[in-house]
Amino acid sequence: MISTDKTICGLPQRLVAYIAAVVVLAAGTLGVSAARLAAAPPGLHEWLGIGLFLALALVADLHPVPLDDKGSQVSLAFVFLIAVLVIYGWQAAIPVSALSILVPMLYQGSPVLRAAFNSGAYALAAAAAGATQLFGPVHDDVTRMSAYALIGGLIFVLLNAGFVSGAVALAEGLPYRSTLVSMLRYSGPAFAIMAFLAALAANLWAIKPGLLVLLAGPLFALSLYQRTALRSRLALHDALTDNLTGLGNHRSYQATLRERIASAVHDHTEFSLCIVDVDDFKRINDTYGHQVGDDVLVALSAILSSARDGAAFRCGGDEFALLFEGDGTIAFERVTEVQDAVAALGFTPVTISVGIASYPSQASDADGLQRMADGALYWSKHHGKNRSFVYSPKVVRIHSAKDLEWETERMARLRAAKNIVRFVDAKDPMTADHSETVAALAAAIGQEMGLDESTVDQLALAGLLHDIGKIGIADSLLQAARPLAPAEFEIVKTHSTLGYSLLEGLGIAPIDEWILHHHEDWDGSGYPDRLAADEIPLGARIVRVADAFEAMTANRPYRSAQSVEYALEELRSNVGTQFDAAAVAAVEAYLAREPRGETRPAGLSIAFA
Repeated sequence: MISTDKTICGLPQRLVAYIAAVVVLAAGTLGVSAARLAAAPPGLHEWLGIGLFLALALVADLHPVPLDDKGSQVSLAFVFLIAVLVIYGWQAAIPVSALSILVPMLYQGSPVLRAAFNSGAYALAAAAAGATQLFGPVHDDVTRMSAYALIGGLIFVLLNAGFVSGAVALAEGLPYRSTLVSMLRYSGPAFAIMAFLAALAANLWAIKPGLLVLLAGPLFALSLYQRTALRSRLALHDALTDNLTGLGNHRSYQATLRERIASAVHDHTEFSLCIVDVDDFKRINDTYGHQVGDDVLVALSAILSSARDGAAFRCGGDEFALLFEGDGTIAFERVTEVQDAVAALGFTPVTISVGIASYPSQASDADGLQRMADGALYWSKHHGKNRSFVYSPKVVRIHSAKDLEWETERMARLRAAKNIVRFVDAKDPMTADHSETVAALAAAIGQEMGLDESTVDQLALAGLLHDIGKIGIADSLLQAARPLAPAEFEIVKTHSTLGYSLLEGLGIAPIDEWILHHHEDWDGSGYPDRLAADEIPLGARIVRVADAFEAMTANRPYRSAQSVEYALEELRSNVGTQFDAAAVAAVEAYLAREPRGETRPAGLSIAFA
């Protein structure tokens, strides 16, 4: 949380006071170092050496090495500052450190207050690092010089990071400790390498100043390494990141999933995989445009990425994955929070369906876990959408690749069958909605009779497909505005057996049997097999009643539509000869509660994909 203190020059008062304290303390330290240099001034060669190291530090600060794509950088000036500390002592290192960062920052247009603070922090860090020389002079001893460089470098880094972390914590309202740890973890390795290079620089200078040129190779190598490492990190990030949403992509998801499995095996823990799919995403694209579709994906990604204790990925298109520690119950709670957040998006109706499975309680490997989560997602999508479901072997069947191929083919053929029915109905304007009306009424009868939801769904599909066999009947017979001759009627009667043969192999039993027998009569006088009473499948008896009612209350080429009352009276009078008494009673009960139009019951419509 950002500080709510009053500001000075746009900065919180506490931060300004902190900066002022650092600058004042640094000014005192610089005064002490200046007095020391005045009391025992270096010789010409020493001044030249100090000037050279200062120049090198200035150049290094003007050309820092990038650490990441967010602008974080590290300066190789640290090498030369520690070298000055080891060779010329703290009295020279303090002003050199202060100038090495003050001049470049002012040259690059940084705010004076910020430049002064960083310069002061460098000066104080150099002064603290000079404490190593309390153990005695160097005297060109390689071991002592190296130790001073490493220990002094460590102190310099810790002090400077401490000062800077304090400023960041005050400016942004962050915890000081976590800010310091993050800074050291982030830049510490680079400074550790530079401490060794500083020891090398000091030793080369002690042997012969001209040998300092040999340091160019290691410094160039370090700079090249940092830049190459950054490019590698960026390339790896791009390879594992989805460009649109910024989430991990499918490759990242697969790698993380296998890492989670390995960790779960090692630590004996459990985690859950959630497969997330946007409901009717194609409709969103078609209705609002692809830009809105992309906006939906971006907004959803933001919600998924902030899911409590979750790791989010975009697997492709409108499918995402979430990983949560814990079992399916915990994952279900987290996903419910996500769905609530999605419901609040507001700018277009968006819902998601989710399938959840857990490792290792429900799967032994990554492929098995994904199949089970996909199976749970399939259940969610086909039971109303906008819901999540935890995999259960009692509810979800996991198909083999062969099963899935067969199911895909079956669904394609079923869609083709529905299209054939629509084509049959469309051939005659008077029967344009016949099949859909029969489907709705058959389902209503089933509900009135207390049948289970699955059977009611089957009745709706049977009602929709019951006349599919008429695709093989000539239009001249189907649309004849006269009573059919006996031979012609025998041709029309073949539509039930033809429909059964068209549906063979679709795996929709018992619907195909109901369609075969939906013209059987209760007294055994119907067709094609002259079944009677309970020999006729219940579904066929219900479709028979729904079909007869719709036919009587709709216009036909050979007569006008009859009233609802007339149709009900016909059904009642033919109970026991043509119709099942229970199905007729269910129609009456249903229509008694429904508002009636002039000739047809209201609300008899059903939509099929």
